[in-house]
Parts: sequence; structure tokens; C-alpha cells
Amino acid sequence: MNAHQTKQMNLEQILQALASTENDSLPLDGIKQAKAHWSVVCPEILNTIDKFIADPAQLTPQQQSTLFYGTFLLAEMKHSQAFDKILELFSCQDTFLTPIESVFGDTLTELIPSVFYILADGNPEILSDYILDSHSAMYGKGSAIEVVFAQYEAGAVSRAQLFEYVSYWKSTFLTNLSLSNRYLLSVLATSCIDYQLDEFKNEFIALCSKDVFDEDRAPKDEIKAWDHAKGIKQIESGLIYTEFNLAEVFATWQTADNVAGDGHQQQQHQQQMDDEINQLMAQATDQLRSNTLFGEEYILQNSVPVSSLTAKVGRNDPCPCGSGKKYKKCCLH
Repeated sequence: MNAHQTKQMNLEQILQALASTENDSLPLDGIKQAKAHWSVVCPEILNTIDKFIADPAQLTPQQQSTLFYGTFLLAEMKHSQAFDKILELFSCQDTFLTPIESVFGDTLTELIPSVFYILADGNPEILSDYILDSHSAMYGKGSAIEVVFAQYEAGAVSRAQLFEYVSYWKSTFLTNLSLSNRYLLSVLATSCIDYQLDEFKNEFIALCSKDVFDEDRAPKDEIKAWDHAKGIKQIESGLIYTEFNLAEVFATWQTADNVAGDGHQQQQHQQQMDDEINQLMAQATDQLRSNTLFGEEYILQNSVPVSSLTAKVGRNDPCPCGSGKKYKKCCLH
């Protein structure tokens, strides 16, 4: 067997190991081997990114695993040369049930910002260009906004620079109030609150009288309150990692969120939870109907609420304290 065949055989074994997620566990051996043979594995990761960009439907399950774990390995290995390609990868529509979401799931908003932060290597201009580009990546652009604020937090961006970026982004988003731009205006407003950019306070509060914000991302009352006390900074809170150890980060993140290693498994897990909740709801309602003589209104009012049947609150769920914020942005920390 020649050297090329040996190298190819090792690569195939590593890629198979990366795709091995028995019992929803991390492919620790595959991750370890990928890092040990980085010069061989890295080109394959980049090649897989190109294949996804060309046609996501053509990727096999093994290639999807290579894409998923490979993206985070690029961050761990600080392979900044790949950042342009990473931005191209995340320049597609990324809402629920899109091809990119089916691979990355909740990591699109939870962990991809860390990938952006590390690979951008303190360069805000490339992120700003990505934010202002015409592509349809809503969550990707939101992540990039958060990363520029994190760069400010780390001292890589001055307050004057950040002021210029925010001014330009805001005016650009307001020229076209698409669903995506409403979301991005909300990200921008809450980020200004979190980082005490009070220069924009009156402008954003004034915009609350218009239909320009994504209420699910940032309720108007939250923007009007402009409360710094609950402000959460990206790096300080651990929402963005400045160093990325794939195995350690995922072990912590998965334990907290009880999610599987890829988007497809997350959807299966969520569907299973939804089915169990629906079943319990049906049982609770049947029990009420069989044991009471009250009318339908009483039954509905006394049925078991869904929130009491859910095992835990997810990071992206509304916070149970009633603040209106997502759990990860409120009482999780």
C-alpha cells in the first residue's frame, strides 16, 4: 500500500469516527484524530463546505457530520484563513427547517457567534461587510452584530468605531423593513442597551412607536425601559467564547440544553418531547372530563399547563420569571 493510499485510508477512518455519535454522545475519538491529523482533515472540511454551498441536498449524513464538527474545529484550530469561506457558508437563509439549520440547529445562534469571533481575529470590517451584504442569513447577521460588540468589549474596537458601525447598520436596516431587518434592529437595540451606548437611546425609544422591531427578539417595553442593570455582555457572560475547545464546549453546552450533536437529532428530540406533552395534556383533560360535572370552560381553565409538563426551560425559551426575555438572556446567568 503506497503513502497516498495510507493517508486516504486514515482520512476515511477519521471522517467515519466524526460521524459516530452512538447514544447521542460526542465523537471524541474522531475529534481527537481530526486535530492530530489536521493537515489532512482541514482540506476535507473546506471541500465539504464548498459542496454544501454548491448543493446542500447532495451531502451524505457523514459529510453533514464533517461539516458540523469541522466548522467548530476550524475555530478551535484558529484557522483564520478559512473565515471568508465560513462567511460564505453562513450567507444563506438560516431560519427553521432550512438546509443550514437542519445541520447546525440551535448552534446557529448559540455557538456560531464564537466561531465568527475567533476566526475574525479582531477584524470588525469583514463582519460589517457581511452584515450589510444582500444575502438572506438573518441569524448569521445577528451573530455578526453581537461579535462586533464583543470585539468592543475585548478592546479590539473603539467606542467611536462602534458608534459609526451602529449608525450605519441602523440606517441601512430602516431603509427596508423586511422580517430579517426587523430582527436585526432588535439585536442592535438590545446590544446598545447591554453595552450602554446611550447615544442611541432616544432614537431607538422613538422607533418603538413604529412597527420596526421583532417583538419575539426584543419586546418594545424592554427597549423603552433601556435598563442597563440586566445588560449581558457577550464575553463576560460566556455567550461568546474567545477560545474554543470543541469537546469541552459541547460537553458543557449539551449538558445544559440536553441537545444532540446535530440539528436533525435536535428536531427528533423536540418532536418526542412535544408528543409526550400532547399525550399528557390529553390524559389530563380526559381525567378532568371524567371526574367533574363542570362545563368546558372550567375544564380548559384547569387543564395542566404545558410549562408544568416541560422538564426544563430551554436557553431560547421565554424566561419563567416573566421578564419577556429569553431564558439565556435573563435568569440562566
